[in-house]
Amino acid sequence: MKIAIAYPPLSSSKGTPLLSQNRQFQWFHSPTYVYPVIPASAATLLHQQGYQVAWLDGIAEKWTYSQWLNKLKDEQPNLLFMETKTPVIKQHWQIIKQLKTQLPNLKIVLAGDHVTALPQESFQKSPLDFIITGGHYDLLLLSIANHLTKKTKLIPGIWYRSSRNKPKSTGKFQSSQNLNKLPFIDRKLTKYQLYAYKNGNFKYTPATYIMAGRDCWWRQKNGCTFCAWTTLFPKFSTRSVANVLNEIGQLINLGIKEIFDDTGTFPAGKWLQQFCQGMIKRGYHKKVTLGCNLRFNALTKKDYQLLAKANFRLLLYGLESANQATLNRLNKGTHLKTIKSELKIIKQINKQYKSQLEPHITCMIGYPWETLTQAQNTVNFTQNLFKKGLIDSLQATIVIPYPGTKLFQQAKRNQWLKTLNWNHYDMKQPVLESPLTKTQILHLTQNIYTSCLTPKFILKKLLSIRSLTDLKWFINASYKVITHYLDFS
Repeated sequence: MKIAIAYPPLSSSKGTPLLSQNRQFQWFHSPTYVYPVIPASAATLLHQQGYQVAWLDGIAEKWTYSQWLNKLKDEQPNLLFMETKTPVIKQHWQIIKQLKTQLPNLKIVLAGDHVTALPQESFQKSPLDFIITGGHYDLLLLSIANHLTKKTKLIPGIWYRSSRNKPKSTGKFQSSQNLNKLPFIDRKLTKYQLYAYKNGNFKYTPATYIMAGRDCWWRQKNGCTFCAWTTLFPKFSTRSVANVLNEIGQLINLGIKEIFDDTGTFPAGKWLQQFCQGMIKRGYHKKVTLGCNLRFNALTKKDYQLLAKANFRLLLYGLESANQATLNRLNKGTHLKTIKSELKIIKQINKQYKSQLEPHITCMIGYPWETLTQAQNTVNFTQNLFKKGLIDSLQATIVIPYPGTKLFQQAKRNQWLKTLNWNHYDMKQPVLESPLTKTQILHLTQNIYTSCLTPKFILKKLLSIRSLTDLKWFINASYKVITHYLDFS
């Protein structure tokens, strides 16, 4: 059996879709390609089990739809896997209909947070064959392949069409797995080079992604109400320190210069300490730069010192809002008053160890309960962080309540949803009722991006340039700020 893991191109005047390995969907004028770790794990696991695998990411390949379709026909797969997301689910339904007409014997599988939350919808709207619920695409896709070839029983977490053409479920998916049993990702099979350069998170290339865990340990405390991946990973599972370090060693041998760990929140405490010590003991800190997602109020000064010694660079934090009441409603577990002091510690450590820890924050605009003044607080707060040199970059988005999240459920109860047309959940417009107008929301989102345009910050960045790599990074980052600004025009 041959299995195609694919991302069909999606044509739109809005730009290039950020679809793979995504928690928040956007159309980008300046495309960025994120390596899809779990689909890549699925490809590797299937290949290891003797199945033929075709990696057909038409988005990252920059193919037209016709080119992608021809590639698919040339490969002649028996099974097609696609990862989907709320804003493009309608386009995927149409693609499935077209494929079933042209390739009637092709079995099609959809996965992602949208179909996990609303599995029966996609069976009603398209002639697909299977849906994988939860985030362990690799294990469940292998189960489907074994079921089709060896007539084995499907494991829990899979929806399929019954003999009467009605959707049926094998039961609730398992929320955690022993990730140490999975093989290291075959980077060449999954064409890692497609994602190794054009990505705003990378300063040193070629670069790639890993995941030490699935997905966020804060999920154990019910998680952030807006996070779509809470539907995929109700429980947090992590790999052993040795297992992750061994994979990093393999990537260093491949020539990788920077690695970003895309676990929802990087493991903290003893795990983090042992990991950093392992990086130093093996000498990996001299060969590769690291980045990860973090949480405010989670690490100690000693932890940050270890991150610096282990050669971490990009540290991503979800600020989300500069209003404590909003953070409480989102279940962020973040205390606004301590954020500046934590960022100051990071900058002090950079001076002490001559390290390059670069905090990056994410913010959202358009909460149903925030006034114009409160939203402006977030803009002012980020601008102040830049002015004081406490952060190095940021990302701004509009609040989108994806199906399956607690925020979506809350929005339905309170009648905050402006529409259930999934096409509009693409961050080009607000879909939640708000005291702010659409124009105000878009304008404030743009203002967050321009909050870095302070003379002091720009001068500091210019004076920090020490190499051609630094210069290229500064130019690329400046270009990204401009294009993301335009994304919210």
